[in-house]
Order: sequence, then structure tokens, then C-alpha cells
Amino acid sequence: MTEQQSLSAADATRTQPHGDLTAYYGEPENRKEYLRELFDDTAMDYDRILQYAFFGTGNFYRRRALRFAGLKPGMKLLDVACGTGVVTVQALHTLEPEDIVCVDPSPGMRKVASEKLGERTPVLEGSAEHLPVEDNQFDLLTMGYALRHVTSLEDAFTEYFRVLKPGGKVMLLEISRPKGRVSRFFTRLYMRDLVPLISRIVARRERGHTLMRYFWESIDQCVPPQTILDALESCGFKDVSRRAELGIFSAYIATKPEGND
Repeated sequence: MTEQQSLSAADATRTQPHGDLTAYYGEPENRKEYLRELFDDTAMDYDRILQYAFFGTGNFYRRRALRFAGLKPGMKLLDVACGTGVVTVQALHTLEPEDIVCVDPSPGMRKVASEKLGERTPVLEGSAEHLPVEDNQFDLLTMGYALRHVTSLEDAFTEYFRVLKPGGKVMLLEISRPKGRVSRFFTRLYMRDLVPLISRIVARRERGHTLMRYFWESIDQCVPPQTILDALESCGFKDVSRRAELGIFSAYIATKPEGND
């Protein structure tokens, strides 16, 4: 096999979470920089938008999802794409601050998370595909509503597999496009129209509205849940499952097999 054929074969195993949304950032190669700037610009408003748009229910759901994933005192947690630290804050009900490491590519989000979490919880620069941590370090890896922003499911999941201890788990929280026509209509109405409107009212910056519009577009165009489950299995995870609530809130959980150092 030639080098070019090898590269083509590797590309064939990479699954984008959704197609390019070029109406926002023009050329596909602009996507990473666009998202980084978008999250930087909205970091100070992010918690406020979530609080008003989702009626404060997110914290309860995140805390319950962590319990479902088996979070226990003494575990080591890696929160990928931590944003402002909303998942980590709920994990702190169970873990000590030094038991958690946060990673995010956005300087704005990292700044807010660092101020919120304090110096005992490191907040590192990095992405899902390039985690700045050593192999076999964590009992649980979480990612809250950011899987749609990775460049490749397989690249991200390969990194997750690398940094988890044997027997460690990954938990991915995501919003999935509902199957039914009626439920999809109402989800679209709320996520595409009402949430951006709420964001325009409560956010201090205009781009809060843009962020929520982008969220819906990426949800609507996202690959189906089975594709995510298949990608986890293809990267070596076992006991891969999806727990869905209200047809749209998905928690994907998978385990790194024992004996995989």
C-alpha cells in the first residue's frame, strides 16, 4: 500500500459528528478557529444562558448522570471540553478538587472555569483529539454537550481510550435529534427559535444568540446515536450503551477493558 493509499484509508475511518456548517465560518478549515472565538466571546454569558434557557434543570441532570456512570469518592476524573466547568461543579459533590482535571481549547472558557473552580483543580489547554495528560490516568472521562464540536469521533475516542485506566469509563452527554415528526417539530421550535431568543435577551453579548443557533444546527445535522456507539466500539471500548431521556438527552457510557494498558 502506498503512503497516499494509507492516508486515504485512515481518512475513511474518521467520522465527523456533522457536516460542515459553512454558513457560519465559510471554508471548512476555518471551523476550529471560528468555534474557539465563538466560545471565547460567549464564555462570560454561558452559565447565564444555560440557567435561563433550561430553567436550571441542567445541574440536577448532570449530577444524576455522574452517579449513573458510577462516580465515587477517590476516583480521578477528566472533564474534556469542560467549558465553564458546569460538569465539574457537579462532580465536586463527590470528589475532591485535586481529583479532577479539566481540559478545554477556549481561553475564555478556561478563564471562567478556573475562577469558578479554584487553583486546586487544574484547567488545561487542549482538545478532545489532543489531551495534555499521560496514559492510563483516569477512572472516568466526561464530556458535556461538546461531542458535536470534535473533528473526528474516532480521533477523540482513541484519545479517551488512551488516558483512561483499564476498567475506566467514558460518559458523553449530548442532545440528540428526536426521531418522531412531532417531537422533532417541538424540539426544533424550542432549540432553534426560543433558546436563541432567550439568549439574545439575557446575554450581554450578541454572539450568545449566534452560539445557540449554532448549537441547534449542529444538533440537527449530527450523526445518529448508533454511529456514536459504533465509533466507541471501533476504538476498543466495551459495554457501550446509550441512556436517553425525553428522546433527546443522551448519555453514552462505555468501558475500557481490563488488561489494556
